[in-house]
Amino acid sequence: MNQKEFKRRMAYEVLIILGMLALLTFICRLWPILLLIILGIFIAAIRLLFLSSKKVEVIEPMQQAPEPVKEPTERDVMELAYAVILKRITELITDEYPDARWVWENPNAKQCIQNGEEVYVLLNRAGGYRRAKVVIANLQVLGIKYCSAEEEDTPENQELDTKEQEETDVSESPEESESEEERPVNYELLAYEWTEAHIVELNARCNEAIAEEKESVLLTAEELPVKESWPDICNELIRAGLENAVCQDAGIQINLTH
Repeated sequence: MNQKEFKRRMAYEVLIILGMLALLTFICRLWPILLLIILGIFIAAIRLLFLSSKKVEVIEPMQQAPEPVKEPTERDVMELAYAVILKRITELITDEYPDARWVWENPNAKQCIQNGEEVYVLLNRAGGYRRAKVVIANLQVLGIKYCSAEEEDTPENQELDTKEQEETDVSESPEESESEEERPVNYELLAYEWTEAHIVELNARCNEAIAEEKESVLLTAEELPVKESWPDICNELIRAGLENAVCQDAGIQINLTH
């Protein structure tokens, strides 16, 4: 028991004794002594209250050591650079064609960029351009080079066409060549490639049209390849899940089912 607790206990006992004396003097009608006892009780109570008050100790919080800053890995740098490249391509294309939309020609575009290979994008609503080359150096987009119809033929396709032409010239007779020229052009490959490149965008447009309670979506002639390929494109759209694709004079109409 320390000194402060001893004083507090003494003040408590004095307060009890004065209380008993006050009761006794009240019974005996000793008023002057009662007044003095009441004054003593008041002083003892104040003293007990003062000794009972506890001092609040302020405990300062422990300072935590700062967490070490993690250095970005090569993968983090590549992810950040790829996100900046996507944003920059969108800005460059929309600056010239505000309604244009694009997708990567190669699904592994990120790996191609990391390897320093050339990358291309497929365009829609870009003033007639269907394809463009993205000029990238040191993970920075330097510009967009739009490809014309002649430039869209890749060297691989040109070599393949040359080999097929040579084989045709050797194997076919003049009469067969003339009959081959009279045959209609097959647009199935063109329709397949166009549908694969635009199916995601078409699904998004159909969902937006359904949300706006529209009954159909019209693909205009400006968005589509040559008119002769429209029936094959309709077949590819039906195969891709857009079952109500119908050819019209103005383009291809996709009827929506709500």
